[in-house]
Amino acid sequence: MVRQVTDDDIGIQIIYEPPSHETTSKIPSIDIVAIHGIGAHPDDTWCKKVDERYVNWLSDAHMLPATIPNARIMRYGYESQWFGNDTIKLKASSVAQRLLQSLSRTRREDSFRPLMFIAHCFGGLVVLKAIVDAKRKWPGIYHSTCGILFFGTPFRGAGGLNQTELLRAIQSQYENDQVQGSNLNILAPGNETLVDLMDMFFETRQEKNRAHIACFFEQKPSNVGAIYKGPRTQKFVVDESSGCLDSSESTEKFSLSRDHFNMNKFGNPTEEDFETVREVIETMVKNAPMLIKARDRESSTADRDHFQVQFDISGLPIIGHFVNRDAQIKEIEQTLMPGEAVKRKIHVLHGLGGIGKTQLAIEYARRYQEKYSAIIWVNGNSKDMVLQSLAAFTKRSKLVLEAELATKGADHHIQDVKDDAQAALRWLARKRNCRWLMIFDNVDRDYRSDVEDPEAFDLESYFPHADHGFILVTSRLSSLGDIGKSTQVVRLNIEQAVEILSYNSRLPPSTIGMEDLVTRLGCLPLAVVQAGRYMRETGTNCQTYLQQYETSWSELLGENPQLREYANGSIQTTWMISYDRIQQKYATAAMLLQLWAHLHYQDLWFELFHASNHLENPSWFQDLSRCKKKFKRVMKTLLAYSLVECSENEESYSIHPVVHDWCRESIGQGQDQDELVVLALIIIGYAVPDVSTREKYWIIQSRLLLHANQCGQEVFQHNAMDRKNYRDINNAFNNLGSLYAHQGKLAEAEKMYRRALDGKEKTLGPDHTSTLQTVHGLGALYADQGKLAEAEKMYRRALDGLEKALGPDHTSTLDTVHNLGALYADQGKLAEAEKMLRRALNGKEKALGADHTSTLDTVHNLGALYAHQGKLAEAEKMLRRALDGLEKALGPDHTSTLDTVLSLGALYAHQGKLAEAEKMLRRALDGLEKALGADHTSTLTASDNLDKLYANKKSRRR
Repeated sequence: MVRQVTDDDIGIQIIYEPPSHETTSKIPSIDIVAIHGIGAHPDDTWCKKVDERYVNWLSDAHMLPATIPNARIMRYGYESQWFGNDTIKLKASSVAQRLLQSLSRTRREDSFRPLMFIAHCFGGLVVLKAIVDAKRKWPGIYHSTCGILFFGTPFRGAGGLNQTELLRAIQSQYENDQVQGSNLNILAPGNETLVDLMDMFFETRQEKNRAHIACFFEQKPSNVGAIYKGPRTQKFVVDESSGCLDSSESTEKFSLSRDHFNMNKFGNPTEEDFETVREVIETMVKNAPMLIKARDRESSTADRDHFQVQFDISGLPIIGHFVNRDAQIKEIEQTLMPGEAVKRKIHVLHGLGGIGKTQLAIEYARRYQEKYSAIIWVNGNSKDMVLQSLAAFTKRSKLVLEAELATKGADHHIQDVKDDAQAALRWLARKRNCRWLMIFDNVDRDYRSDVEDPEAFDLESYFPHADHGFILVTSRLSSLGDIGKSTQVVRLNIEQAVEILSYNSRLPPSTIGMEDLVTRLGCLPLAVVQAGRYMRETGTNCQTYLQQYETSWSELLGENPQLREYANGSIQTTWMISYDRIQQKYATAAMLLQLWAHLHYQDLWFELFHASNHLENPSWFQDLSRCKKKFKRVMKTLLAYSLVECSENEESYSIHPVVHDWCRESIGQGQDQDELVVLALIIIGYAVPDVSTREKYWIIQSRLLLHANQCGQEVFQHNAMDRKNYRDINNAFNNLGSLYAHQGKLAEAEKMYRRALDGKEKTLGPDHTSTLQTVHGLGALYADQGKLAEAEKMYRRALDGLEKALGPDHTSTLDTVHNLGALYADQGKLAEAEKMLRRALNGKEKALGADHTSTLDTVHNLGALYAHQGKLAEAEKMLRRALDGLEKALGPDHTSTLDTVLSLGALYAHQGKLAEAEKMLRRALDGLEKALGADHTSTLTASDNLDKLYANKKSRRR
């Protein structure tokens, strides 16, 4: 009895795939699909019982896979029971249609891979119908089919099955509604449907380069009565005359010493009949590539008169050497490679100007031009250029216009161009002309912009009015990605950039300084090619070019050659086009680019600007800093032109380093430059976080450090004393001093503090509280630098001034008292230190409370002092209080908490509690490394203490 066919059994199932290490075999890759007959199970059909187990010769490793190791083997299943409880009404045409649909889905990634069918009995008729239908609707399947094995297929009917007797016997055992006798009609000799099917199939066999066919016929009669558990009746179900097509150079027949129901089952590779089948399959697989190539040549020749147009590369900006960018080429290929589907496919390459979009498109077109009947290159720079490109294609291809020109006036040339362009679009829309590729290059004008641009156009209005063909678009407009599949073209890697520079400069890739140069150029193809050409033409080496780039950017780039391979020729012009359009569309976005020239190219985020939202001028900055929605709108505009990139969470934005250089040297040199430099300074300064907050301030500090370094020396070239916002400027310098000090960059911190102090003394006076705060900060810096005398002098000045201005109990005064106490401890003045720290603690507990972080900082320092005095119990008590309070207030990973952990670890080591000491010092080191980095002074102190602890433990073991 046939096993029941379930839903999981229906359709294509891959039963063998080649292991990845075998894909390098010389045998070509091929798909093999097996289709069972009527009244059979999709899997059991191919299985033979051997020693109490069933062997499926299609999938068992020692059978067919051993012969064709790089083949993908599939079987197609369908419900075929024509009597009994699971009976189904069946037609070869409906099964063939579903087979084609399922096969097309499975082969979507490689629809032109060579294909072979293996079919038994009724399954062979399904294959015949599938081949006939594929020629009209599924060209990939038809074109790829290179071999068919028919096992007992009744091409002229199954003469051994008497339809009347078989039906009578079945109907005697089942109810009428359990028998679908019509399913057997096509098996009857002389059946009209079968005759018509054979006639249509023979028409396909009149073509050249037809698929190889092997017909296997049975040499033993079958027990037909076994079909319905009737009496034993031995007959040939499909004899040689019915089971074989006429022999020819592409059609062969073979006998198998088996009956009809077992001729498609093999259990051992040494079976003679299997060896016969295996040799036939091996030969078909071996010949498949040559057969497919012959068809490609024949198809190309047949279509040439109708739709074949040679790809014309004249006028295209082709480079002499294209560096391998296969990953991005593969993305295009997956979308645009012709396959089964006839629906139109679109792929958009978007990215920064000069990133190599056009070259990617050219390389794809040149690499796969034989896959398309025509390739139409369209200059998308403006509406007129689109029309001219299409018209040129019409003339070059000698297409027949559908209507004569009616206009003969002064504008006849314009009308000619429009008519020729429309003729090209009509030709591309023809029903059978579906394998063309259109490439719209440099579609950079946004027709949806609020700013009117007479040259902007709706790209889709220039698509052929038909749902077929393939379209590739290159653009700086990321929004165009919405019309199809899109790829953001990103910068090259180091190896690719070195390869381009080496080719264009004619210097070896191993040349000293080559990697440094391409890294500085951000691996941007346009910048790298321009550098290479200049170096070749002038004999300049990598180090010299890099030095000139850093010191005299404008002069160097002005002397660089114009590049024919890039639409706008050079760095200077390529981004100016985008900038001009942005300026027209949204002036605030253009101003941000000018400001960005004085910040770092990486990591801009809204909160960086929001900290300066108190500024009244410039007015455009108010909107940017006060409203995140408006900030996002500005960034969206820059993203639309691919001038910036955003992080995955869309909270941080970056710009290419060479674009940043261009901003600084080209658009950042106007009359407002001084104002923008000062604005950058204020933005960075006011974004410096308060270290006493629970937030992980050190993360913000590390992000700000990039921008502070970029601003660097530039701010000292501008006299800020006469500016109305001198307060903001001085505060910004002060905050940058604090930033550098906390990051362990003490020389930079001193420079900033000194600049802040000079400014405040001149504008506010030496005794102003703001001036004294900077004096205090400078004192703390001197203490960190080990300049204890200078530190004491600054602290004393700050304390005297603050006591007069604010009183002895003000928290600002107490902060200075605290720091002076810590300084006395460093100087060894322990009694004075304890006095000062005690005063600070008492005052803070009254003013702020016992659990305030400022109070706890003093508790910490007092504990450290007690440890220095040898009062270890009191020290531990104080440090424990500080740690508990700071963990609650700031969290376990805050640097203030970790400083206390470090002090407590050192105390435990001094007390001889080595296990507790190691635990604390390890926690402090790990935390400080994450927060401040391995080179920060606090981290180094923790590391030094831990090393000393290990050394102490080692000496004790001795």
